[in-house]
Amino acid sequence: MNPVAAKPLLSAQSVFDVAGKSFVVTGAASGLGEAMSEVLSANGAHVLLIDSDAQALKRVHERLSATGGRVQSQVIDVSNAPALKAQVAEFVDNRQGLDGLFANAGISGGPGFGTEAGAVTGGIEAQSPQDWERVFQINLHGVVASLQSAAAVMKLQKHGSLVLTASIAGVKAEPFVSYAYATVKSAVIQLMRQTALELAPYGVRVNAIAPGFIKTNIAGGRLHDDATALRLQSKIPLGRLGRASELHGITLLLASDASSYITGALIPVDGGVLAL
Repeated sequence: MNPVAAKPLLSAQSVFDVAGKSFVVTGAASGLGEAMSEVLSANGAHVLLIDSDAQALKRVHERLSATGGRVQSQVIDVSNAPALKAQVAEFVDNRQGLDGLFANAGISGGPGFGTEAGAVTGGIEAQSPQDWERVFQINLHGVVASLQSAAAVMKLQKHGSLVLTASIAGVKAEPFVSYAYATVKSAVIQLMRQTALELAPYGVRVNAIAPGFIKTNIAGGRLHDDATALRLQSKIPLGRLGRASELHGITLLLASDASSYITGALIPVDGGVLAL
């Protein structure tokens, strides 16, 4: 074999290739979901963008389309399981399959007990079923519905990648986030592991990303506040908050065959917080 001719097989482009593949991203209109969508789109994938924020979704759709991205979008609240499943089914029919789904949509559920407002609104005595219900509907039931919308077709195909957005708050106690958010993200991690075991015999991979403190608009955009950022970065071994664009690499890894032997894994993207 000519070693020069063999080189392209080990190029980054070939190892992380997603060109022509089909993906669904929920929570695609901002933050981590937008970053996931843009890197998939920029590398030639067909992407269905799903979000409940119509105006923000339109902006992202137009931006990605303007740079040649093959994207379509649909305004859906992931807690509306029938609507979500119907839209994914239509995308699957049109694309004749589905290579991956990123179940990323989520909300913060308010402040934690360790934030400035937490003494009033985020403590254990202030918790109520009403406060928790919406977080459970979006961050857990929405993830279950997302998995259900893709599992059947992936089992028939004998391949596919399902990626859940968890959090470092699902692994260790974190006063900055709400009780409901931390509790649900812990459940998401166990949901990932359970689903990974069920779907492994079908060649379907299920993994989760555990982001740390990354500047997005979640939690009312509190991470964009300089004083808050300064206080939080002291907790981070790398000494700074993350950027949404720093999800690009892990997105391509888990979307492509580069992760063909990875399933049931929780992968931190946290600047080293979970190493403490």
